[in-house]
Amino acid sequence: MLRQYIGQFLKLLKDEDLAVRRMALVTLNSTAHNKPALIREHMDEILPDLYKETTIKLKREVEMGPFKYPVDDALDNRKAAFECMYTILQNCIDRVNIFQFLKHIEIGLRDVPDIKMLTYLMVLRLVHINPHSIILKLENILEPLHETFQSKLKDICPIGQEVEKVQELKRSAMRVVVALGKIPDIEKNPLFIDFMKKVRANKETDLLLEQELQANQTSYDDMVFSMDQ
Repeated sequence: MLRQYIGQFLKLLKDEDLAVRRMALVTLNSTAHNKPALIREHMDEILPDLYKETTIKLKREVEMGPFKYPVDDALDNRKAAFECMYTILQNCIDRVNIFQFLKHIEIGLRDVPDIKMLTYLMVLRLVHINPHSIILKLENILEPLHETFQSKLKDICPIGQEVEKVQELKRSAMRVVVALGKIPDIEKNPLFIDFMKKVRANKETDLLLEQELQANQTSYDDMVFSMDQ
């Protein structure tokens, strides 16, 4: 019965109203999670609108007393879009052009912390199911990871969010690094070799690496790439 309404539902992803699109994205995510068969044949229609939503930013400034704070009215929609992408990766990946998908993961890797966290989860998933695609796009993944490690509190959380959130973002980024290090033959990749030298040369990131390895009961030797090279 629900199948007959799919066409009408998909039109909501193109609606001019942000709130309508957001609710459509939430519904899409739920459908992809619980009844993926309903949308599998419609991915060619869904993905262009979904990808478009990951790029929309509507920034403005809000005055609070003597201060001005940035607000992005499209942020909740972007979060919902990336949540949909994560669910599609789990349940409908065979219906996706992986390189188009990765292009928008790369966009998310440079977005706000909540979206970065989602994209880290997607990269971790792809390391396991399609490591070849990750290797081909490695430079575009490593650069924003490096930027996250180098960023300061004010860069990540400009309106005073807690320090712990920043640290968790960096820990999550390091989980991606450890996963990348287990991809076969990555020890031959000059981009990764150079990246790991930078990680080990910085006291903060080197400590994060050690902590992440310990948390996963993993040693340097378990990684394909030797950290001491």
